[in-house]
Amino acid sequence: MNQNDLKIAFIGVGGIAGSYRGSLKRLQRPIAAVCDINADRAAAIAAEENATAYTDHQEMLQKENPDVVFTCIPPGAHTTQVADAAKSGAAVFVAKPVAQDLDTAQIACDAIKNASVINQVGYMARYSDITDKAKELVGDQKLTMGIGRFLARMGASHPWWGKFEVSRGQMVEQTTHVFDLIRYFLGDVECVHAYGIKDVSADIADFEECTVCNLKFENGAVGSITSTCIARAHENFATELVGDDIYLKLTHDLDLRGQIRGEGVEFTGAEAGYFRQVEQFIKAVEANDQELVRSSYADAFKTLAVTLAANRSLETGQVEAVVG
Repeated sequence: MNQNDLKIAFIGVGGIAGSYRGSLKRLQRPIAAVCDINADRAAAIAAEENATAYTDHQEMLQKENPDVVFTCIPPGAHTTQVADAAKSGAAVFVAKPVAQDLDTAQIACDAIKNASVINQVGYMARYSDITDKAKELVGDQKLTMGIGRFLARMGASHPWWGKFEVSRGQMVEQTTHVFDLIRYFLGDVECVHAYGIKDVSADIADFEECTVCNLKFENGAVGSITSTCIARAHENFATELVGDDIYLKLTHDLDLRGQIRGEGVEFTGAEAGYFRQVEQFIKAVEANDQELVRSSYADAFKTLAVTLAANRSLETGQVEAVVG
């Protein structure tokens, strides 16, 4: 497919859409149409991109017939947008998390499979230099433990993030990056056990602001992931990998340190993954090659299943199996 013929559309143009738009601009890929339920925002972004504005995604899909659709909406806003785009024949790039429930995600997953369209989810950490380097260093050596953290203080003025009804909490909406990256290295998760505490801060979130979640992987490995949305930390997003005489710490976006078999590891990356994920997706679309994608919708579905199981564990206080 000629790059000049690639017709790109957006469903949702707030928040993270700005990052994807910036990457497309670097790639010199124009955006033909944008859709947002906020008509003023849709019109403003359309004017910036010299694109056509819509407020109804189905109308946009029908009239524009895009080759590529970026879906950038909150978890609670997901209904049939991704499925509709896939059914129209468009390749789909979906901001994480892919939904707030597995039923909605399964509908999209089935539509993508049936339409055989290129698909990718915005887990940028899979595309970073330090992830590439860690994968290279680990090779076929067995990892037995993954440790992750996402520690931040969210702004109280965010329009939807702190509302459980829309976001499904920090583990689902934000720390999903950590869950996903640990899955990328250690494989599928069998069960989880989470604890949390809420009402720590008066105005940030109506869900547990501090959580810990233990994981048991299908291959026998174990993991632990810590989250908070009420405190600033110097290393707010970090992942640690452990095996026999293996220790690597990825401090995102660009720092990798540790040792393997007694040899020290010190590596500083240049690419954080935000741009490369979009670049790689466009390459996959143009080559019609799903193998170029590291973060498929079906795999992101599994990450969603893990974080939703963690939420169930918060409610029950029990070990919860990962279903789906």
